[in-house]
Amino acid sequence: MSRHSARSAGHTRHHEHSSSNRVLRTFTFVLTPFLISVIICSILVIALAKPYGKIKPYFDMAFSAGQGNTIEENVASLNKYKDDDAPLQIKDIEMEDGEVHTMIYPYVGDLYAHINCKNAGMNDIPVYSGTLDDILARGAAWYNGSVYIGHVGNVVIAGHNHTDFYHLPQCEVGDEVTLETDYCKLTYIVREKVVFQDTDLTYVRPTEDDILTMYTCWNNGRLGMSDKRLAVICDCVSREWKEVKQKQ
Repeated sequence: MSRHSARSAGHTRHHEHSSSNRVLRTFTFVLTPFLISVIICSILVIALAKPYGKIKPYFDMAFSAGQGNTIEENVASLNKYKDDDAPLQIKDIEMEDGEVHTMIYPYVGDLYAHINCKNAGMNDIPVYSGTLDDILARGAAWYNGSVYIGHVGNVVIAGHNHTDFYHLPQCEVGDEVTLETDYCKLTYIVREKVVFQDTDLTYVRPTEDDILTMYTCWNNGRLGMSDKRLAVICDCVSREWKEVKQKQ
């Protein structure tokens, strides 16, 4: 082989080696950051999975704000717990004072009432009949082991602390609370606030007192589940009865 041919072959091998190095460097520069990104993202997903489960309700509350009553109206008209043509349960009852008033008794899942406590920032909170999980996801829930709204006794209403009853801790003794249905409006004054264990049924039992008990999970402002409950107990100070048409 001539000297010129040897130089040409060496140059060719050098060029091929340089080209291979460039391809390898390019591949390394592109692939390495990609792989690192995938690894970091995977670690973040795994690390944040549990905390996200705890804070998700707060995101739901934030992003659902400002939507008005659209969701409430939709679920109120689509109650899976009763037939669409189920008749209204209207009944005249004689109250303790001897007066007769007309009440509408709810089916499970019905939109039953609205709660307001302006001082605590609780405005037109929907109250549904029944305390099943999917009902509590819609709004506050009337416990059907308590008295019907309008009857004398302990009306018990529960709500999630991260959504509808988020402002319940802001209720203070002396605040006015209204509970309004299609047949009456009750006005209450907050008597006391108590924290109790979830196994304690003292505050949800029937009483002879004419009261409203609203309760929610209590974790003192921290995220996550809790085995404690906060109850706001209110005394009834007035009832305003409405005219109810027998056919609606």
